[in-house]
Formats: sequence, structure tokens, C-alpha cells
Amino acid sequence: MGIQNPADSAARNLLTGFFDAGSFVEIDRFAMDGDQPAQVVAGYGTVNGAPAYAFAQDHDVCCGAVGKAQAAKIRKIYDMAAQNGAPVVAVYDSDGVKLAEGIDAMDAVADILYAANELSGVVPQIAVVAGGCVGSAAMMAMAADVVIACDGSDYRLNVGEDQAAADIEAASVQEALETVRALLAALPSNNLSVACAYEADASAVSAADVAGAIDAFADADTIVELTNKDGVRTAFARVNGVSCGLVSLSADKLGCAAARAARFVRLCDSFSIPVITFVDAAGFCCLKTAAKLSQAYAAATTAKITVVGGRAYGPVYIAVAGKKAGADAVLAWPTAKIGALSPETAVHLEWSDRLAQMADPANDRAKLIKEYEDTMYDPMVAAANGYVTDVVTVAETKARLGGLLDMLSGKRVTKLPKKHANIQL
Repeated sequence: MGIQNPADSAARNLLTGFFDAGSFVEIDRFAMDGDQPAQVVAGYGTVNGAPAYAFAQDHDVCCGAVGKAQAAKIRKIYDMAAQNGAPVVAVYDSDGVKLAEGIDAMDAVADILYAANELSGVVPQIAVVAGGCVGSAAMMAMAADVVIACDGSDYRLNVGEDQAAADIEAASVQEALETVRALLAALPSNNLSVACAYEADASAVSAADVAGAIDAFADADTIVELTNKDGVRTAFARVNGVSCGLVSLSADKLGCAAARAARFVRLCDSFSIPVITFVDAAGFCCLKTAAKLSQAYAAATTAKITVVGGRAYGPVYIAVAGKKAGADAVLAWPTAKIGALSPETAVHLEWSDRLAQMADPANDRAKLIKEYEDTMYDPMVAAANGYVTDVVTVAETKARLGGLLDMLSGKRVTKLPKKHANIQL
């Protein structure tokens, strides 16, 4: 009997449409699981002209259940990606593991998870949760650098629990895959290559405050946002044609969302993507979050530029804003306020005598705070002492960022030998 081509499926059509036209090559197309095709479509091709590997669980076959046959195809994708230094894109849509295979199925899932964790930081990994992704499958997805969840998908560890937090939400699988293409355009193929350079967009821009800095200074139509919560924003974008990771911290107190900024900085550092951080924050709500952010910035050896646009008090300055936090350059706007304590606290400690001498301390306290802030927290004071590289206007900022990115493009750092840092988790 002649070999029969497996029937087309939604998963196969999805990958064919995801890769550049005519470039998708399927691997192990005829692999079988008993009397059915293996429950996943896998292969390679080019995305934006660059090689990439991908697999998509085929819900049309045994509801995409994971077993030995599916795991073997997925593991081959990870092995090929490791050998050839190309990203992995995973599309999850499964009702779980093949319970009939028992521990063999669990061992197969563990093998995939091990491969994904081994490849972390070597090539970019992006997961798209298109349908069911519960239990061990959710662990596989979360091992990726970026997780994109589609509307209506089921992404959680245990049935009945709340949905797990994805990095990006998408209205449909097609929208998710377009986002994947944009992410791959911003990322290098692996940790030994560099992201593509693009034509510079040096148009004049302005920003009203730090909260709007990412939108203002990124080249037009290049932003792929991962976090926008509680005054914390992270995004990949191009600045003067250079792929960068942009972080915006603008809050009275930075909460748990800042931990996502720490993970984002580590992702950028894995692939030597420059990090530009815009700061206007008075402090942290959580000690562990502050430690995570501090450790991420201190450990990162990629190019790091800080723009202080507003407040950078105490722990915030120490963790992310100052040169001793690892920044290669610190720019400050005239509106920057850099100090060890909030001015409200500092006035009580350092100008308590003046506060006591006021005729109406309750009403005049705000004036004294403003005077202290303008006098002691002036960015020119920090610049005069070498803590700030330069004080620039908002209008000058993008041009200065472009020059610094060019200057830092060849940055090399050698650190003390060790297996890894014991970061806060």
C-alpha cells in the first residue's frame, strides 16, 4: 500500500501561514502514534527572512494529548534549534497528556520541559496559548521567554484556578502570531548573534512625563509591549534603528509589577539587547521586589542607559537609576529630583529647625518641602558630583540616546567566574 499524506489540519495550516511564504518545511510528517498521526505539527522555516523552528499541537488528533510520539517530535525541534542557534515558537492547544501511557507520558513531558529550560538564554523561546494549556502543559509554556495567551484559551496549572498571567494578550491566534513575528524581528536569533539593525528614525520627539516616554522615544510603529501595570511598563522597540528593551518606572511606590521588569531586564541581557530605563519613582512597596530589580540590573552586562525624568529617591536610585547600579550612562531631565529620601522626610530630618520657626508650619510646610526639593535635589548637583552623565532637555533625549547606543554597541564585560547568582525568586 502506498504512503498516504496526512490530512491537512488547522495546526499545519497555522504554521504554513506563520512562516514566510513557501519556507515551511515539516519534520516527521509521517510519524504515527498507534493508528493516528502524532498529535503535533513541527518544522522550520524563515520568519522575516531569519530561520526559526516551531511546533503546534494538533487538537484535531486525540485532542492534542501529549504522549511519547508527540514529545519525540517536539524534542527534535529543541535539539535542532540548539544545534543551529534559531528561535523556538510553540503553539499550545491540548486537553492534557495521554493518560493511557501513564508514567511514560509524564516522562515525555518532563523531557520537553528539560529541553526548554536548557535552551533558556541560548535562543529566544515564545509560547502561544491558543487553546487548552493546563497542568504540565502550562509549565512547558511558562518556560518560554514570552507567553502570549489568546482570548478564550485555558492557561492555568490546576483546573478551577484563575488564569495564569501571560506576558501579552491577543484577540486571536492570528494576532498572536503577528506579535510573534514582531518579537522575532526585535530579538537576535541566539545569544551569540546581534539583533538586526534598521534604518534610523531620528525624528524630533517630546514627552510630557516618564509614563509616556516609551511611546515618545521609540521609533514609529515598533513597540511590542509586554507589561503595563501599576506604573511599570516594559516593551521591545527600536530607538534610532537599534532594537532595545525599554523600561518605564513611574509610581509613588513600585509594587509587584516591578518584578516583571526585573525578568524583562534579564531577558534583554540574555541576548545582549540594550536596556533603556526611564525613572520617576519615589520608592518600593516590597523589599523582595526591590532586591529582584537591583539584582537584575547589577547582573546585566548588556548596555544600560538610565533617563531620570522625575523622582529617583533612595532605594529606587540605588537599584536602577545610578551609575553604581550598573548604568553605563545616566541622563537627567531638568525635572529630575535625585535624593536619598523623599523631600517630605528629609525636611523633617534636616530642616526641622526651620520648620519649627515657621509661623504657620501646617500651611507653610509645603513651601519648605518645595524649596528643599529645588535646592537639594536639583539634577545639576548630582551632575556636578559625577553621578549624572549629563542634564538634557526632553527634546534632546532621543538624539543623545542614539549616540550612546552607537558608543555602547561594542560593550564587553568580564565578571567574576561563578555558576550563577543566587537571585531572589
